[in-house]
Amino acid sequence: MRLRLAVGWLAATALGGAAPLAAHEAYGVSGGVGGLVSVSLEVDGRTAPLYPAPDGSGRYYLEAWRGLRYAVRLANRTGERLGVLLTVDGLNAISGERSPAGSRSPGRMYVLYPWDDTVVQGWRTSLEDVRQFTFVDEERSYATRSGKGGGRLGWIEVEIYRERRPVARPWPYWPYRPDDDRPEGGEPSEEGRREPKAKDDSAAAARDGIAERRPVPPATAAPAYPGTGWGPRAEDPVRVVSFDPAPAPAERITLRYEYASALRALGILPRSWWSRDRLRERERGEEGFARPPIY
Repeated sequence: MRLRLAVGWLAATALGGAAPLAAHEAYGVSGGVGGLVSVSLEVDGRTAPLYPAPDGSGRYYLEAWRGLRYAVRLANRTGERLGVLLTVDGLNAISGERSPAGSRSPGRMYVLYPWDDTVVQGWRTSLEDVRQFTFVDEERSYATRSGKGGGRLGWIEVEIYRERRPVARPWPYWPYRPDDDRPEGGEPSEEGRREPKAKDDSAAAARDGIAERRPVPPATAAPAYPGTGWGPRAEDPVRVVSFDPAPAPAERITLRYEYASALRALGILPRSWWSRDRLRERERGEEGFARPPIY
């Protein structure tokens, strides 16, 4: 059976600086989440608190800070090799592509050896370096600028795959090969020999010399939402190893990031402790202490 190639043995490079994280750290999960693999997020070198979704969906939320870099820390909690498929804004963090609908292959993934602990710093551009994950407004995100933006902007998704092990089966048995549509005991069908080709209207338009025109949005006070940008280059060497993942992930972990205003609107973050209810103060005739004028 053909083995899929995965990328493993990352060099865990520490990030510098300190992030101005919110004063609500006590309300969130300070460590990693997950069973087989611990997943946590580091913003400029500091672990960001994760807030459980109040709707019981199992997602975790975190606060995005415009312009700051972040990294995903992965820690294998088991004594076996595990494959980790990391998807940011709907794109594979290694290939930069979306997983095709209905595909049997999960795509390129990182391999964690037993009890391994490593940091994924950004979009992988080669076996030697990455472009760091950076919080930006969604129109400046890598997914949007690549023409691949979709409903997963603001999502960091982690799927954990166990390694498939050989299983003894009675003879005769024709093994199922996920790369072709082979009927039981027969030869590959004509459709199985041909690679499916997705229709790419934008590429066809570019070949025909037709440039896509997009209306320029008017300048409004619409709220901004974050995405992950194409940040500065960082050295992060890895090597290619063989890893045959199980057909389905053993665990899924989903993180959602938003700016603080959106997290408050969703009920994830509490209202700022310094916010005042001026109407209530006026109604009760309450008075405080004298404060210096602000202008």
